[in-house]
Amino acid sequence: MGHERLGLLPKTQPWRSVVEQIAGWAGDTTATSHIAAETLANVRRQLRRMDQDSSVNAAFGFLVSLAVALRDPPSSCLAQFGLPTDEPPTPLSLAYAIRECVAEAGDSPEYANLAQSAAIDAVSAWHRLGEFQQPTLFEVEQDPWRNWQRAGTAAGFCELARLFFARLTGRYLRYFLDREATAALPTLADRQRFDQELQAHVEAVSQHAFETARITQSFAAGWFQSHTREGTPSAEEVAGFLSVAFGKLRDELMREEGTA
Repeated sequence: MGHERLGLLPKTQPWRSVVEQIAGWAGDTTATSHIAAETLANVRRQLRRMDQDSSVNAAFGFLVSLAVALRDPPSSCLAQFGLPTDEPPTPLSLAYAIRECVAEAGDSPEYANLAQSAAIDAVSAWHRLGEFQQPTLFEVEQDPWRNWQRAGTAAGFCELARLFFARLTGRYLRYFLDREATAALPTLADRQRFDQELQAHVEAVSQHAFETARITQSFAAGWFQSHTREGTPSAEEVAGFLSVAFGKLRDELMREEGTA
């Protein structure tokens, strides 16, 4: 199932550098290094077991099922998500459906929120990118399903998957960075300064997560093509895909930390 290597992926800067810039709230080299190291270790540990998290499985499983449902004719399969069958889905309607799907998984509310937010971010970003790429208004009016149907192709799915992994990785990094910094910050003023630094670097974290998630594209398209020929993959198949994907992300994160 695709173990191609992409070599060293081009990045704006190493993860550790990004984290240390945010964590350098008081110019204390020792504290900054500790926060950065603990943050990255927490993210790696979470990635190691994330494929077993029911909320993550539910969120990503929703995206897989949606991609399959959006094939021709797309409207006939959307009822399973509680979506209208006579018009293309909207980011808002998909957000409601994702929340319901993840809520049924019954995992930790904190981690469930991260997983569902990543899936919602992914479909919203997909919708925005599709609007930007539409050639003409006339074509949109003639085929309003066009962009969503593209998610049902192998190439489209690997793009949607990359968006999901990028959003999830970025959200976990910010979550653990905030948690570690909170434990280390001695004063309210330091905490406020850290919050400002974190906000100022959100775009850098998001961009870096998107670049890192490229590692998942080496096998996502092939997996989707081979595992959806007969319909929606089983929960076990989705979990198997996630195990490989998170393993690749974890290895990439470890490689970067080791070379930083």
